[in-house]
Amino acid sequence: ALYDKIEINNRINHNLEEQAQALYKSWFVDFEPFKEGTFVDSELGMIPEGWTICKAEDLCTINIGKTPPRKEPQWFSASTDDHIWVSISDMADCGVYIKDSSEKLTTEAINRFNVSLVPAGSVLLSFKLTVGRVAIAGHELTTNEAIARFVTGNEPLTDYVYLTLKNYDYAKLGSTSSIATAVNSKIIKSMLMINPGDKTIKAFSNIVNGYFHEIKKRQSENHLLDAIRDEVLPKLMSGDLDLNC
Repeated sequence: ALYDKIEINNRINHNLEEQAQALYKSWFVDFEPFKEGTFVDSELGMIPEGWTICKAEDLCTINIGKTPPRKEPQWFSASTDDHIWVSISDMADCGVYIKDSSEKLTTEAINRFNVSLVPAGSVLLSFKLTVGRVAIAGHELTTNEAIARFVTGNEPLTDYVYLTLKNYDYAKLGSTSSIATAVNSKIIKSMLMINPGDKTIKAFSNIVNGYFHEIKKRQSENHLLDAIRDEVLPKLMSGDLDLNC
């Protein structure tokens, strides 16, 4: 029953994200709500008049994570009391929101190596080796140096930036035959994005934000169900729990 409920939640979340993606494409790729207006040419093609093209760093505060010296294991931890420290592998199957990591950093590591934390709602983008994994920070956290953190400051911009990065053509960022080695933090900060303006971003978020809240709620429920399953399963296998009682 636990496995079934987790799977149902995952399917619902997948459907909700697909709806958000479809709406994003309608507004910011096909420009369907703006067809009756005037369009102007830009570096990214024709866009509605009044919209602009900007660098990613002009839309968000972008910074990069850090890894303490690996030869000094005292900086790393598995304790839930320590700081979430996201790697690219943690982003593989985390869903829209990432709320945990396989390794943590101690408070001493954060202070000693000046590792910056980013607030919940920041959008994370992997840009080394595996380029293009995207997630939203579900809690305050930090990351390693393979991940760029887009600090948005508000939910409407988080929704817009997350969907923009999910739909971005990362292949055009590479200047060599291998995008995995061509992309660096400078290129990430200079990524060109459409800026439709605060009013349009807020109007878009008013529609899709409900999807994101539902996704977040079901991910939290799955996290709890995972914990229950992990506690119950060994007891079932050892016979400490009797299914016939």
